[in-house]
Amino acid sequence: MFDSVRTRLTLWYATVLALSLIAFAVLVYYGAANIFYARQDELLRSTAETVASAYLQELDEEQSVAKANEVVLAQMVFPNRYVEVVDANGSAVAWSRNLAGHQFTISQATLDEAQRGSFVVLNDLRVAVVPLSPGRQLGFAIVAEPLSVVEEGLRRLRRDFLFGVPLILLLASLGGYFLARKSLLPIALMNQQTQRITAENLSAQLDVANPRDEVGRLAITINELLTRLDAAFQEQKRFIADASHELRTPLAVLRGETEVALQKERGTADYQESLALIKDEAERLSRIVENLFLLAREPVDAPSLIKEPVRLDGLVNECVRAAHVLAMQKGLRLTSDDELPAITVNGDDEMLKRMLLNLIDNAVKYTPPGGQISVGLRTQNGHARIVVTDTGIGIPAADQPRIFDRFYRVDKARSRALGGAGLGLSISRWIVEGHSGSLSVESAPDRGSAFTVDLPFGD
Repeated sequence: MFDSVRTRLTLWYATVLALSLIAFAVLVYYGAANIFYARQDELLRSTAETVASAYLQELDEEQSVAKANEVVLAQMVFPNRYVEVVDANGSAVAWSRNLAGHQFTISQATLDEAQRGSFVVLNDLRVAVVPLSPGRQLGFAIVAEPLSVVEEGLRRLRRDFLFGVPLILLLASLGGYFLARKSLLPIALMNQQTQRITAENLSAQLDVANPRDEVGRLAITINELLTRLDAAFQEQKRFIADASHELRTPLAVLRGETEVALQKERGTADYQESLALIKDEAERLSRIVENLFLLAREPVDAPSLIKEPVRLDGLVNECVRAAHVLAMQKGLRLTSDDELPAITVNGDDEMLKRMLLNLIDNAVKYTPPGGQISVGLRTQNGHARIVVTDTGIGIPAADQPRIFDRFYRVDKARSRALGGAGLGLSISRWIVEGHSGSLSVESAPDRGSAFTVDLPFGD
């Protein structure tokens, strides 16, 4: 039960609301009690002052204390209030009918304090004492009222709070539960839709009711995640399919050549020819497997590269010398700039060599005999730039966006004949991006190609 977010939200909401209502009820109760008592005191004082004023008026007119007492107490009747007149010594001289036989006993200290407007509590009665005449020691007018008058109002208020607060809390909790359920309904629907998504239908998308609220943004984020996962799954499927295809060809050649060689007795020359073919296919198979292991680390992470200061001018010269034999065997001219600038970058020396050799090897494969390949090095826009230019067959514009994809080849038959598996450029881009650089190409059919590598300078 408590595992439900809707239930927990409702409980939290009800708890906070309950504490708020209780605090509000307590504040209102004590505030009302102060107001009730202050109002009672105000009314008692007003009544006492009225009694004192009427008493003085009758005394001045009748010139008789007894007559004044009789007239005032007979005419001034106050429900639920007790009236008494005492002399300066505190002895009762007159009282209302409801006080017969129960006169107040007011101490002299209380009477003295009455000069400053004092209130006292006697026998559950709130008592106000007012002098009959501020200028003469005639006595005091005393008016009292039961505290139960105020207590009854406070009891009604407590009863109202006792029933009202739980009722409000119950209604508010039900409303909060309904609102929480309504607010979380899109998430429940998203959960149902997500459960129906498997590896076979990653292209499915969640419904987005309102893209501007939190739930809508969450749905958009999940949809973007699904899109990336679908792309990764599709790429993985293509990778497995392409890898299987590339491995199947040399394996088929190895198996076929072995079966042919074992069918009957052959001469030494025939066996040598078969073994040479098997050796070539085995080497090709080894290169494919090695490249696949390298690409399995994609995307490149920091621990996979051993970065240190690398002099690019020395690296370019070393790679040109290493590839010079390949270029000569095909009748190509491979050159580099006469004076390469001294440029240092922070990178993995072996990986950068492999990247540049892949680019040069690619140029050698697709440049006809008599062609030329050049490797340049310079600085450009705060980066070190390596440019490998050839006079080869070029790349159609439609194929240029995909030449860095794994196993992609413009002319598949020609590439396989040249021993290529369509992994060299993909590995080169992978290495360049691992060094926070970029690899691009400019090419046109029958006009050659220019591969440009931009690498950030070392610190």
